[in-house]
Amino acid sequence: MATFPHLPLERLVGDIDRRRAPNPVGPPQRAAATHAAQIQAGVDTAVAEQRAAAQVEGIDPELILKVSLAHPVQEDSWRTAGLKVLAQEPNDILVLFSDDIELREFRSRLAQYQAGTQEGRQNPAYNSIFASIDEIGSISASDRIGPRLRSDGIVQPNDISADADYGVDVELWDAPTQMDREIRVQCLVQHIESEGGEIQSRYIGTAGLIVLRARVRGTLLRAVLEMSAVSRVDYRPIPDLGERNVPLIPLEQQPGAIAPPADAPVIGVVDSGSVDHPLLASVLIESLGVPANLGTADIWGHGTKVAGIAAFGDVRECVDQGAFQSPVRLISVKVVNDQGQFDDIETIPKVMQQAIRALHERGCRIINISLGDKYRVPYDGGRVSQWSATLDELSRELDVVIIVSAGNSAGGAHAPWGTPAENIIASYPDYLVAPNNRIVDPATAAIALTVGSLAHANGLPIDFGGAELRAITSTNTPTPITRSGPGINASIKPDLVDFGGTCVFDGGTQRVAAGEDFASAGMFTLHADYVRGLLASATGTSMAAPRIAYKAALLLRALPHASANLVRALLAVSSSHPSEAVQKLSPLGEKAMRHCMGYGMPDLNRALNSEEARVIMFADRQELPIDQFALYRVPLPKEFQSTKGRRHIKVSLAFDPPVRHSRLEYLGLRMNYHLLRGMTAEAIIDHFRHRNRDEVPFEDLPGTAKCTLSPSRDVRGTSTLQCSTFKMTKNIDRYGDEYYLAVFAERRWAGEEVTHQRFAVAVELEHEAEINLYNQLRVRVRV
Repeated sequence: MATFPHLPLERLVGDIDRRRAPNPVGPPQRAAATHAAQIQAGVDTAVAEQRAAAQVEGIDPELILKVSLAHPVQEDSWRTAGLKVLAQEPNDILVLFSDDIELREFRSRLAQYQAGTQEGRQNPAYNSIFASIDEIGSISASDRIGPRLRSDGIVQPNDISADADYGVDVELWDAPTQMDREIRVQCLVQHIESEGGEIQSRYIGTAGLIVLRARVRGTLLRAVLEMSAVSRVDYRPIPDLGERNVPLIPLEQQPGAIAPPADAPVIGVVDSGSVDHPLLASVLIESLGVPANLGTADIWGHGTKVAGIAAFGDVRECVDQGAFQSPVRLISVKVVNDQGQFDDIETIPKVMQQAIRALHERGCRIINISLGDKYRVPYDGGRVSQWSATLDELSRELDVVIIVSAGNSAGGAHAPWGTPAENIIASYPDYLVAPNNRIVDPATAAIALTVGSLAHANGLPIDFGGAELRAITSTNTPTPITRSGPGINASIKPDLVDFGGTCVFDGGTQRVAAGEDFASAGMFTLHADYVRGLLASATGTSMAAPRIAYKAALLLRALPHASANLVRALLAVSSSHPSEAVQKLSPLGEKAMRHCMGYGMPDLNRALNSEEARVIMFADRQELPIDQFALYRVPLPKEFQSTKGRRHIKVSLAFDPPVRHSRLEYLGLRMNYHLLRGMTAEAIIDHFRHRNRDEVPFEDLPGTAKCTLSPSRDVRGTSTLQCSTFKMTKNIDRYGDEYYLAVFAERRWAGEEVTHQRFAVAVELEHEAEINLYNQLRVRVRV
């Protein structure tokens, strides 16, 4: 089949101020006098508790408030009332900060609200802020306990053993300036050390993330939880690297290895290190350790498995062909020690910063991180972790594609399929979308690509013989241990899936077995102990992620100037859900498909090339002023409109907004789009543009104007990677030969210093009939 380069997507000149729809729902009706008195009492109690609390020398007294809301309040309203939003929590809870412990401005406004409705007004003064408050108080020590400690049974300070030693990460609330952050950290460090604790390392970011890594006795840990400057305390993450010892798959003779070109794209593998594997000798151009004292050698063996797939894509195919030729180069960064643990001293944000910046300095724009937190605390809808937020911040700053694994489920008492292990056969696939099988850190990262896993086969060996070995699933269905979404703010996670092996039930041992036990169940890859055997087999999302990294690198090879956003958009627009997976998950509803597989598995050939009856048009390195919209022309050839048969228009949008891990509203801004038909560009602009009060009100769009895209705008709207499809079977020529894509950028909490958002967009037209869309579109496209 003939292939062609993708075509440009035409953007109409100019950006238009967007009309913002008013919020029809206001705060609840309150009796102002009574409600104000309740708020006043809560503030007085919080102030009294703050004054009574032990203070850290050098840190000025400040007030941290916890506010439960019945209705959202604009951030500017809090700011003008003398309060700063520090964090958002589930159940409409805000954490607010004031450097004025007396809250003078807040109390002044509260008094005006308490006076009730004045003549000529509909509501009391400042009704929008005070009527929205359900309850107000102070942060408790229990509120500062993180999810890993909670999973270990520590839900209040008394659960901490007074005489035990604890290795923890202590996160601090943000401070106004970088100097204030440095001073706050130094004062807290001195205080903890004076009380017998050990500060092992510190990380002071520039976007509000401040973390101390400490080792403290239980008594001191209890005291730290009482400190107002502390946001959260938790166990440090532990990497989930899977099983260490795997069966070897020796080869009678070493296959040929062909070096990649000197200008081949570079994939960074952030993992447990690398070895001088014969098949990687010409591919691996550098190995680093972060921190440097870790060295570079892959003693644990996980990094070599990941690197093998990142280098060759399908290692099993290389074995069948008897030759290993990689189109990419690799740089390995070891961030895990020889015992399979993160460094005891450095914090995860600092390690990730150093590792990813080192790769970026060496020209690497595709970075694979097949690491997950072994605590396996499922994401419960709360705030994103420090680890995830750091990856997103670096993705945005450095314009790199970071790929992470969704995480793997473990067996035992906490297995999502329950006990005994045999339950997995009857309960698959239902448990995949259970709350205790949701994604784990750092898979909640919003800009990074999160990858789930599909089974490449049923996993049974050819000579399995006995009835005790049972297949759990089959080709192109979710791997039994893959984890599911959604992500932060119900965003679509995982974004993509790829083959990561499968599992079988071994009745002889009464356990769920994977590629580490039966080579037929896993993905072929490279073995760190290559002297004993070149190849190994492994199962999990850790093996699926580097397949996506491999595809992303080949996209960059073809489009070397592409932004990270375009790489993500093309991967998404080329993705689909395998029919076998659709059949398996359909009984669980549409959400199950989205939560398990995101947008599906990318087809590299589709991402790289257009064809006669399938054409991709794209626009890269786009920028849009916040609260404006851009319009793109989507030409439709006559044959696409009228020729019988199934056809679709598929849209993919990728953007990289500012993020803040302390916010439940994680993204500083959101983007979205409409696909419109049957209207002129002028009519669309006139509908969506901002209107002054003295202008004629806007008219509703015709009922047929908005194309019904799936997933819908509401479903995909909290994701930084969005992809949806409009399917057609009937004649549509009555809507004209030009459709339009309207792209919107909407400010959330991002400050006024954020004026523009960059993005990439791709539109695919495909018809099942053998018609030449490409040539017709090529002559109509205007750059």
